Amino acid sequence: MNDPFDLPPDVLRRIPLFAELAKVLSWSAGPVNWDLARQIAVSVAAGEDPQQQVDVSDATAMSEHIKLAEMWLLEITGLPDPTTVRPIRAVTAVDWAESATTTFAELIDPIALKASRALTEQLGEAGEGDPIQQALSQMGPMLMGIQAGGIVGQLAREVLGTHEVPFPIDEPATLLIVPAIDRVAAEHAVDRRDVRQWVALQAAARRLTLDGVSWIPTHFFALYHNFVATLDLTIAEGLQKLQQLDLSDPARLQEALGEGSLFSSEASPQTAEAAGRVDGFLAVIEAHGTVAVETAAARLGADAMRLAEVFARRDAGAGAGTGALMSFLGLEPETDRRRALAFVRAILAHGDWALLHRVWEDAGSFPSEAELTDPPRWIERMEAA
Repeated sequence: MNDPFDLPPDVLRRIPLFAELAKVLSWSAGPVNWDLARQIAVSVAAGEDPQQQVDVSDATAMSEHIKLAEMWLLEITGLPDPTTVRPIRAVTAVDWAESATTTFAELIDPIALKASRALTEQLGEAGEGDPIQQALSQMGPMLMGIQAGGIVGQLAREVLGTHEVPFPIDEPATLLIVPAIDRVAAEHAVDRRDVRQWVALQAAARRLTLDGVSWIPTHFFALYHNFVATLDLTIAEGLQKLQQLDLSDPARLQEALGEGSLFSSEASPQTAEAAGRVDGFLAVIEAHGTVAVETAAARLGADAMRLAEVFARRDAGAGAGTGALMSFLGLEPETDRRRALAFVRAILAHGDWALLHRVWEDAGSFPSEAELTDPPRWIERMEAA
């Protein structure tokens, strides 16, 4: 054998390190290696406390809290009662992370595919003969898997359930991270049952809206894919970063990818406009849920105001995982949230929940950019229809 490193494939497969690397690099099921992402997400979510557990009684208790929350919301706000039945699961952060690597694919894959194409194009321009460039071109799904897994894992350590992620992602069950919920109660010295009930209201408001208004997810993803189509991604800085790293050190690679995205987007008026439509749509969904929860939570009595303050501070202090997800996607729904809240409250001040629910009649009834800033214009349009 002239080249001692030119080993036969069957020999390479017998060496654990090379076999595992070959498995990772052989991924062909899309722009993100979700098998790798799942492993990383679970590892990050576990952190230094991999023994998190939930009791059977926690699942029973959360189911009861959700039932009560739905009853309050239906009575007070008149939210639509969906026919879809979703089981309630009390889970750990690790459980949530494992599930999210499936449910988040619809959100992350379109951006990753765009970045993968940019990587292929820009590596081709850099020269096909460069072995480093060739290696990097095969590593696209792996790199995206590392980044996606890191984001999901960090989110799992921050959120109390999928209802805190501001995207209408479809999930087979309502997942509530009970250890994190109870930690909020302990940190703020608030009754645990009341905190669980507040979180149940948030999750129920999300479910009643998304399951009760069938066109919301479809319309969101139409807006989202239109936004993705406008993106002009460049991966030059990411390539420079990767070429300076020891790619054989997964921990260092994951740390580097966690410091920022592999790609960046060139700003354009078209992208800004498309992102604004997505952000505005998400902000109204969130504002609608926030006000619904505040209204129904009045039944908790004297502690309702304290809980509202606790969760308002929580909403305002987005963590690193949320920041990484928004940076990856290039969206900022929080920037429109104050305006959306003002819109929802103005509609309720003028009329009632029946008037507000006309927002969800169809996409044509949804407020325009100008109407979000000037609620009377939307009210006039609805009353004239």
